[in-house]
Amino acid sequence: MKRKPVKPLLRMLFSALNAAHLRSYETYQPVLVAGRRTGGTRSCEIRWEAIEKVLRASEANSLVDLGCSEGYYVVKAAQQGLSFCLGVDFDQRRIFTCYNQVVLNDLQNAGFLMSAVDRKLLEFMPAFDAVIFLSVLHHIMYQHGVEHCRSLLGLLAAKTNKVMFFEMGQSDEHKESWAKDMPDMGSDPHAWIEEFLLSSGFSRAEKITLASSYAGEVDRAVFAVYP
Repeated sequence: MKRKPVKPLLRMLFSALNAAHLRSYETYQPVLVAGRRTGGTRSCEIRWEAIEKVLRASEANSLVDLGCSEGYYVVKAAQQGLSFCLGVDFDQRRIFTCYNQVVLNDLQNAGFLMSAVDRKLLEFMPAFDAVIFLSVLHHIMYQHGVEHCRSLLGLLAAKTNKVMFFEMGQSDEHKESWAKDMPDMGSDPHAWIEEFLLSSGFSRAEKITLASSYAGEVDRAVFAVYP
């Protein structure tokens, strides 16, 4: 079956629309535009370098990024040859950016779903070799509590075939308004988070890198977590 590309004039117009769209808001992650990446507000490259090594070692073939934002990790994984890469986010602006990257860069094996990351999604989501779940759970935790988040992680443990990559905000990020509503993680938030992951149904958690928080106040731990 023959592939039918987008007409050159439509591609040019779509590219112009995409450029205007990217100027309309502050991108959280680098975005692939005409083969080059724009800047983002997060240090995604540091995270990806650590994630890629574990992905390669685990021989993962499928990946889902929950709270994918502009789709940086989905795009990178697809470019590295993973067979099935899916990003999930509920922000319409960011999903539009994700779709644009797929079309304008002719990106194979990548797709995106607009949805909240909640119990309903996790219950009906198929299992993936690798799950990326970065900088999302603390937003759920300060609204719905620790036990609710533990139950969500339990669902994720059952849907993770090989490895989950995990990072979350910490109670010592005092520049953030939500920090006061987080559980007290004590003097070693990384140890608290590791124990929380293990108590939620995962068998092992390995710290694979450190990356700065959104406000640059602390270093967060990025974990490779195993079911």
